Amino acid sequence: MHRSLSWSIPIGLIFLWATPAPAKDIALTFDSPPAKTAKAPPRSDAVSLSFVPNPTQASPTPITQVVRYALETLFHSGSNSLVARAVGSAEGTRTPDGGYTAAYYGHVDPGNQKWNLGSFSYQHGARSPTDADTKQLKRLYQQALDLRQQASQHQVSLSLAEELNGIDLANQAPLAALDRGYIDWLAIARQQSMSEADRIIWARTRAFLDPDSGRWNAPGLGNTLNSIRWDQARRQQAVQQAIEMH
Repeated sequence: MHRSLSWSIPIGLIFLWATPAPAKDIALTFDSPPAKTAKAPPRSDAVSLSFVPNPTQASPTPITQVVRYALETLFHSGSNSLVARAVGSAEGTRTPDGGYTAAYYGHVDPGNQKWNLGSFSYQHGARSPTDADTKQLKRLYQQALDLRQQASQHQVSLSLAEELNGIDLANQAPLAALDRGYIDWLAIARQQSMSEADRIIWARTRAFLDPDSGRWNAPGLGNTLNSIRWDQARRQQAVQQAIEMH
């Protein structure tokens, strides 16, 4: 469930949308990471994307970027923005270099069986992948403002990777990103001896702890520390790859 926020997008923010060729409806399950494609892929009857947990997988080598970017910069160019590429890379709908996978054109959500469209796997009703991106970019912009406000309250200046991972988490699980303490956990992690990548994964993972019961609340991710951490590490790595290729 997404939170409704009161901020509005600055008038100066312009979204320029890339409009790839349409394709037939396809179903999506997650069997393997999507292959890179330089261009929009050909039509397909099915897409299989599955990420089998591997708790022993090593964390990716971190690249720390401490420049505070204006949100307009991160969201500029709409479907070709860094936000769309980073989140789409984690979703399996985009390649890290900005290409499109077959899942971008529509797929069945492997968790709740709803129909997803666009870079962000939008499932709340859209006419096309481009329309889906437009709607979700507006929502994520408001949520990014919320994340920045929370960071400001903790006197934390988010790095590019920390911020994009927060936005990606908001796309995946809004409650975990905004209500269960991604920024709170990140502030704690900054007091520990951790690399940037490790503290992002640590904070993303612990954001799935129910603050009332203290138990994991991520049934779609297996509800275990290892399975949740593996998924969050996979997404963190996908976001990082998009940053490096932007």
